[in-house]
Amino acid sequence: MNAHARSFDLIINTVAIPHDLDAYTSLLKLDGTLTLVGIPEDPHPSPSVAGLIGGRRSIAGSLIGGIEETQEMLDFCAQHRILADIEMIQMQDVEVAFERMLKSDVKYRFVIDMASLKEAA
Repeated sequence: MNAHARSFDLIINTVAIPHDLDAYTSLLKLDGTLTLVGIPEDPHPSPSVAGLIGGRRSIAGSLIGGIEETQEMLDFCAQHRILADIEMIQMQDVEVAFERMLKSDVKYRFVIDMASLKEAA
């Protein structure tokens, strides 16, 4: 994290559990924005106002866009080679994945391999 301090213009935060936003706002450049799209059940701890004011940083929120906005985002990510860390699972393993999620044993997002639907039939 220290190696990336003050290096991002924008961070899109998809985490839907309460966590320390200061760790991420410190990664923003001057006039950078941390945009929250994950909605936690309980509030985040209050961020440090000094870090926001001193770095002219902003915290914003956004609902997920429609089809056009989603396509723009996917095109942007493809163009700039922005990739997501995922764990691919078979449809047959969805219950195991759910149990792992309940135990907080998930490092990345689960993605179900839809080709495994044919195998299940």
